[in-house]
Parts: sequence; structure tokens; C-alpha cells
Amino acid sequence: MNTMDKQFTIIRVAFLITFLVYLLLLLKVILFKVASPFTIMDYLLNFNLNNFKRTLNLSSNFVPFKTISGYVFHTSNQNIVIKNVVGNIIIFIPFGFLLPVIAGKKLNIVQLITFSFLLSLCLELIQLFSRIGSFDVDDLLLNTLGAILGFFTLNVITKVIRHTVRK
Repeated sequence: MNTMDKQFTIIRVAFLITFLVYLLLLLKVILFKVASPFTIMDYLLNFNLNNFKRTLNLSSNFVPFKTISGYVFHTSNQNIVIKNVVGNIIIFIPFGFLLPVIAGKKLNIVQLITFSFLLSLCLELIQLFSRIGSFDVDDLLLNTLGAILGFFTLNVITKVIRHTVRK
């Protein structure tokens, strides 16, 4: 292995570690902000259909853009809009940036959209079934948009670096 290959491997390992830390922080922010992992497991293991139905009715949104439009058009508190709409986008930008670096050139935009949507869906379903948060289809859309922005940011940075190196 030559020096360039060793440097590339070290950089890739650094990105992998960064990605793993990001995923842990994502879990902390989304799932463990209110409850511990043990509380979540307890809710999941002691699933109650009546409580689940109540959660579905009280704190779930299955209508696309319902929550987003409510925040944007009917909320006077801009902090809530920023925290919920912008926050859901920003929190997935690192996913869209880091996953392609780790996967290499093998990952295209459709695959990234699929992976980010599935990760977001898993997090939303855990919130739904454990009753530690609320399921919101708009979060799926905003999280996926964030990953797409991260992907395009990576592409722009990559092109700038390649252009700079060629000069």
C-alpha cells in the first residue's frame, strides 16, 4: 500500500467514525431527548393497543404537509418554525454528506433518498410505537430533504476541490 492509499484509508476511517458519532447523536436528539433506551424498550415490550390508538389520534400526522403548513402559515412564533421545520432539515444534512463518502462512488442520489427516508421512517416508527414522541409524515419529508441537501453540498465541495487540485 503506497502513501496515498494509506492517507485515503485514514481519511475514510475518520469519516466512518464521524458517521457513527453522528448516528449516535441523531438517536440522542430524536429518541433519547425525553426517554432513556430502557424506557423505550419497556414501552415496546409492553405494547398496549388501546394506548397505541390514543397516541395515533392525539399525536400523529399522516397527512403530507399538514404540520409544515401549520407551522409556516399559522404560527406566529418563528422559533417553533425554525426548530421544527428547519431543524428537521438540518439534522439530516450530515447523513446526506457522510454516507456517500463512506460508500464511495457506489451511492447515487436515488439510493441516498431511499436510505435517508428509511432511517427517518424507522425513527418515526420507534417514536410512534414507544409513545416517546409523535409520528409525523412531514418529518420524513423534511429529513429526506436534508439528506438531499447534504448530498448536493458534498458534490459541490468535491467539484471545487477537484477544480482547485487541477490548477
